[in-house]
Amino acid sequence: MADTVQFYMEEMIPEMRDLEQKGIFSKKEISSIIKKRERFEYALKRRISKKADFLRYIEYEMNLETLRRKRRARMVTSTKQSISDYAGPRRIYFIYKRCLIKFKGDISIWLQFIEYAKKTGASRTLGKIFAQAIQLHPTNEKMWILAAAWEWEQNANIVAARVLLQRALRLNTTTESLWHEYFRLELVYIAKILARREVLGIDKSLEEVEKDLLKDADIDTDNMIKLPTVTGEELSAVEADENKLADKKNKTKKDKKAQTPLTAEKAETYKAEANPVLRGEIAMVVYTNGIAAIPNSFPFRKGFLDIAGSFIKPKPLKDDSIRQIYDSIYQDFKDVPEARAFVARRALDAHKVDEEGYAQAVAESVKEFWQSSEEGNPRTWELFVENMKAEYQKTQEENLKLYFSKTIDRIFSSAAKKKIDSEGLYLLQIDWILSSSTQSVGAISQAALAILDKAIAKYPQSRQLVLQQIRLLRTLPQSDQSARLPEIFARTLKIHTESFEVWREYITFVRTAYREDEMSRDEVEAAFLEAIRITTTLLPDVTEERAEIGEIKRSIGAWFLAWVHETEGIAGVRRVYQSLMKRSLPELSFFMACIRLEKQNSVVEVESRKAIAVLYDKAIHADEKNEETYLSYLKYLNETGQIEASNKVLWKASKAVADNDAFSQRVSEMLEGRWTEPSFGSTELDLDTDMDSHENDESAMSS
Repeated sequence: MADTVQFYMEEMIPEMRDLEQKGIFSKKEISSIIKKRERFEYALKRRISKKADFLRYIEYEMNLETLRRKRRARMVTSTKQSISDYAGPRRIYFIYKRCLIKFKGDISIWLQFIEYAKKTGASRTLGKIFAQAIQLHPTNEKMWILAAAWEWEQNANIVAARVLLQRALRLNTTTESLWHEYFRLELVYIAKILARREVLGIDKSLEEVEKDLLKDADIDTDNMIKLPTVTGEELSAVEADENKLADKKNKTKKDKKAQTPLTAEKAETYKAEANPVLRGEIAMVVYTNGIAAIPNSFPFRKGFLDIAGSFIKPKPLKDDSIRQIYDSIYQDFKDVPEARAFVARRALDAHKVDEEGYAQAVAESVKEFWQSSEEGNPRTWELFVENMKAEYQKTQEENLKLYFSKTIDRIFSSAAKKKIDSEGLYLLQIDWILSSSTQSVGAISQAALAILDKAIAKYPQSRQLVLQQIRLLRTLPQSDQSARLPEIFARTLKIHTESFEVWREYITFVRTAYREDEMSRDEVEAAFLEAIRITTTLLPDVTEERAEIGEIKRSIGAWFLAWVHETEGIAGVRRVYQSLMKRSLPELSFFMACIRLEKQNSVVEVESRKAIAVLYDKAIHADEKNEETYLSYLKYLNETGQIEASNKVLWKASKAVADNDAFSQRVSEMLEGRWTEPSFGSTELDLDTDMDSHENDESAMSS
């Protein structure tokens, strides 16, 4: 190991000598560079090398090279290149290659290497990198796409880009992004050629050319440089010289065949309409093969139209091709409501709101939507409402807004007559009533609540409907809330025990009831304790889908402590957490919430310091490998001057954390003030903000 490191260090001597001779780095700086590189090289030669060591080495060399370039640019010296000008990038490439030998399966390192090669403009090296990366990761579509993009954007080689994507699709036939990128590549190629032909005027008709000439005739030429006029004698002399030159050229080309003149028929073949590539036929072949490989995905089909619609001018795909894609979606996805809605609004997508044909497009799309709604699928009706509401919000023209409003009302009334309903349709109807009704706030709330009562009777398991009902009731006077909400919460918390939003609404209602003297202190505390008992029995949040349960458990205790702190002060907080710790083993976030409240009281008092120390010990015991807890404790001990206790905690942390070196670095950042203490998952319950939001709801309804 030492021999290899020594060999690498000896290879640096010419570079270091050149840097010193040029005066870019001093002897002291060069000595520091050598020591750091030696330390990095030994780290890379460990028995089990770490990816972080390679990345730190690369980061150091990049920063060093940036510094060298800046100093080199400021120096007034010869521009002649020497060994120090290319030794830095060469070393970075060498470290990347060594890293990829060890971690060839890590895609992120390959991507970093590719990005660096692009940044430094190493085209030849980049080609080799892509070849190696694709060979090792043939199923990673991102590698193929990056390689094809590099061939097209940097090398302007459309053939090579096509070949790469075709090879990628042979190996990854069902990868949607590859088909989309191949389709996009063909459209970009067409758009670029069409734009160039437009600039050159290749596809212009005779009438368009004459119009352009007339426009040019109107240009003010007062401030332009005028060329001198040519006399008839000068023109005759020029023509004679040209005839002599032409005769000389004809003599040298006697043995060559005479070129045939460009006929009108032949000229037609060079137009864009006659060129299969420029008509988008290759792109449509890509689309046809793509849907054959992936026949049952509507989002995949829609992706092609999204790509085609992203081009503004010139449009690379003709209207016939667009229509062909829409027709295939309509034929193959008749039973998918989202697909039917997408096809129904194609006229709207073809026009902007302020364009002349927008009103006609609205009529066509509404007709299509009514036809698709005849099948009676509730989701189709929901999408009809969503699309009409989206257009209602986009347009500013009063007649159109009125038309969309009437159409939405008609949709809801027609659905009710046909007895078509769903949870989503009820939610859309409530939202429309609250946002568009011109009645009084009370009348709007009562109308919405009547619909919600009917909807919840049909869909009692719907969390969104219940939450909407609770939030509407909380806009009413407190007496009306107290009359209905306790019963609703008693029923809802049994059904939606694992809903964070339901618990939040419940705790907010309890605290508001206490503030309005609707509940006593003992009743509120009993409600909190019952909430803690219920949520403690919930199964843990071991999967991502159950993460909401962890949020509930963390928040209920924090909300309880915050309320007790507001009403009884720190003495009440200590009473509560000491009582709860005897009954059960709270989570880390509970202890951190207690610590925050103790710190707010006073970190100078002896009693507070003892309580904080006990709470931190409990928090560490709850999760011994959590680095954030150790850092929070160390920060507190250093701020309060408890150095001996800090050393003990640091020693304990070094035995528990997974990566001691990385933790030591984080401790240094904490001591320098560059570490921010996390919230440890607790959620604040701001009643004032919550009440303001309800007031905003009321003002929105009244407006």
